[in-house]
Amino acid sequence: MIVLVIGIFLLLALSDFPKLIKEKKWYVVSVLSGFYVFTIVLAVLYTAGVTLPSPIKGIQYLIVDVLHLGLQKQ
Repeated sequence: MIVLVIGIFLLLALSDFPKLIKEKKWYVVSVLSGFYVFTIVLAVLYTAGVTLPSPIKGIQYLIVDVLHLGLQKQ
């Protein structure tokens, strides 16, 4: 299953990167590469059965504890 995930990402990369490299859009290539690496790592970990934390808890921490935008407790 992991091979299938990597294969799909490889096909997506082969459809995105050649045009960007040909047009010498290096900033876009670097940003897109970062997104691809981050996403493929998450996809492989999820496929391997690793329990990933919920991003909602991080967002909730940011909003309530850091920005202090939570509801007032009475």
